[in-house]
Amino acid sequence: MRPIRLVIVIVVLAFVAGIIYMVTNSSAEPANATGPVRISVASAIAAEGWVSAAAREFSNKEYDLNGVRRKVSVEVYPLDGVTALNKWAGGGFQTPPTAWIAESRDWVNQANAVAGDYYKQDIFLGGGPYRDQSVALSPEIWAVFKSRADVLERKYNKPLDWQVAHSAATSKNWAELGGDPTWGRFKLVIPHPKRDPAGLAAMVSAAGAYYEKPAVSTEELSDKKFLAWLKELLDTVVDFQPYGVENMVLYGPSAGDAGQVLENYLLLNAEAIEKRWGDGFVVVYPDPVAWYDFPFAIYMGKEKETSAAEKDAAVLFKRFLLSEGQQIATLKFGLRPASPDVSADHPTSLIKRYASFGFKERVPAGSKMRQASRSGLVSLGNWFVNMYEK
Repeated sequence: MRPIRLVIVIVVLAFVAGIIYMVTNSSAEPANATGPVRISVASAIAAEGWVSAAAREFSNKEYDLNGVRRKVSVEVYPLDGVTALNKWAGGGFQTPPTAWIAESRDWVNQANAVAGDYYKQDIFLGGGPYRDQSVALSPEIWAVFKSRADVLERKYNKPLDWQVAHSAATSKNWAELGGDPTWGRFKLVIPHPKRDPAGLAAMVSAAGAYYEKPAVSTEELSDKKFLAWLKELLDTVVDFQPYGVENMVLYGPSAGDAGQVLENYLLLNAEAIEKRWGDGFVVVYPDPVAWYDFPFAIYMGKEKETSAAEKDAAVLFKRFLLSEGQQIATLKFGLRPASPDVSADHPTSLIKRYASFGFKERVPAGSKMRQASRSGLVSLGNWFVNMYEK
């Protein structure tokens, strides 16, 4: 009888294990569900305006999801990459978004790298229909008030770059540079590095200029000589604010003479800067140039967190963002289309409207500044906090 009892116990245990497996791995919805599908998209702040407008146009219509017509709605909310990366690293999302539009693919790759300990899997895919794809573009550029740009170019015989900015930052005042004595000292503008990824990107770009190469290591970002050089630049910043451009709009040259900012922010505020301050400004495209490529990355979490229908709805929304009409719409929001089939030469393009400031439909060819590793960014961010927030 004992062998029979043993067999019965094994069968019962196998049955219970099967039940547990089905419960813990069941889909977030029944396989034959026909009701509405709701997805959430966490978007980089720079792209959120365009993505939200597209979501309103896309939502509350029926789409084919696995052979069933279902209504889909998209909720978009802004989330900067610094905050998002910290959340992905430690499972900080109470409910993870269905998709994440980060500032750059580097942030998505880093999220995959740091999420392993918590999620025990890749949370984003690099291939297949669920792969991350760039849906818009925007480079970091120099913006300098025209009166200051003229003085700097006469003094250094070249357009503004990090080396010119450093020389200006370490001068006594604008009078020494050949400018108006009433301007005081040279003042740099960069976004707040702990609140806006553009600020971190600007500091990494400065490192690229210091080391004269488009990629820098954690050790190089932690080098004392480089940090002393960088501090001489940042010491001239009047007030660190998210997005950087806001200070130029509100306070003009008194808040900063020049800065490296996201092209998208500058385009959206170009008219306001000119109307309020009259001085106008000049745009300079750096080399190497840091790009935001806004990848649409679909979260591949557990079924109980995001269903197959939600993932498929996210794919449809990604394709909608890449459609010709939505790629043209990027230009109204100061962004550039990711699709090579859509030109920045379009009547609605802010790049075209403000070409007189130096905005170019085609960014000059040059090296692409690569984002630093997470350890490098953490080190640089901690250094900034120790220097400027204590």
